[in-house]
Amino acid sequence: MSTQTQPMDIRKCIPGLLNNLIWVLIVLVVAGFSIATNKFLRLETLSNILLHASVLGLLVVGQTLVFITGNFDLSAESTVGLSAFIGAWLILPARSPANGSGLMVPVFAAILIMLAVGSIVGWINGSLITRLRMNNFIVTLAMQIALRGIVLVINNGFPVFGTPSEFNWLGSGRIGPIPVAIIVVILAFVVGVVALHRTRFGRELYAIGSNSRAAKVAGVNTDRRIRQVYIASGVFAAIGGLVLAGQVSAVTTDLGQNMTFDIFAAAVIGGVSLNGGRGHMLGALGGVLLLSALGAGLNLINISPFWLDPARGLVILLAMLLDAQKTRFKLPAAATA
Repeated sequence: MSTQTQPMDIRKCIPGLLNNLIWVLIVLVVAGFSIATNKFLRLETLSNILLHASVLGLLVVGQTLVFITGNFDLSAESTVGLSAFIGAWLILPARSPANGSGLMVPVFAAILIMLAVGSIVGWINGSLITRLRMNNFIVTLAMQIALRGIVLVINNGFPVFGTPSEFNWLGSGRIGPIPVAIIVVILAFVVGVVALHRTRFGRELYAIGSNSRAAKVAGVNTDRRIRQVYIASGVFAAIGGLVLAGQVSAVTTDLGQNMTFDIFAAAVIGGVSLNGGRGHMLGALGGVLLLSALGAGLNLINISPFWLDPARGLVILLAMLLDAQKTRFKLPAAATA
């Protein structure tokens, strides 16, 4: 009696490969830059990569929660700028060159106000989308533009300088040899992993992103959850603003500008779907590390800075390609079930 072995269906392996491709890409990038320059694997370079990834990582944690529900937040970069500007403006004197408000608000109170600003922005976004049924793209794009304008109005376009060390500690402080910003972003991803993959809250987000109508039938308050993820996105953006302001010890009116595409690229290339219902927080972390490693490596091998934007654009295209292929290879399996 002869037995015939069934040929392996390669198509069944493709989704798994696509879901874990981010780690393959990271290994290839690290190996490539390590061969190109002996400076890449130095402890100082790796620390700088993680430090550079801190602000982007905080924003990606919040954005991943929003993505899982099938929504997105274009206003995060402007929330970074507005919250940081308000915090610094409140604590600095009015005279030049500080250009602050002169209110001299205590640092801790200013930080609480920053977090409140982030949460209010998120609540407004979520409420407009869920209560008034407005399109999330238009709402968050309008919010991005409006917040950037508010920053200019607050101080007539003047930046603020000379933030105190207490305010800068989250961005430039250290605990022993480890930058505080690295610790903060690690804790943020730990919170994100637990919330998304170990709680009812996370399970309901996946249910909303997969099929919001079915989630409602199952008893999920979809509108409330969507408002909550937008609030979370705003709070993480405010923390990112605090870290970024602390790294530069000043807040300019364009702080955080042009971060949106990096946020989207890091999350999507890490396996988070723009269509919702699919993705993992650790994959999003991989996307952040990949973008930061690419930026650091290109600088170390003295590539012209004019090539940085084309490289970022290619990464974004690759992220979109991966997302499209995941959808493509998922559909046949669903159709035959």
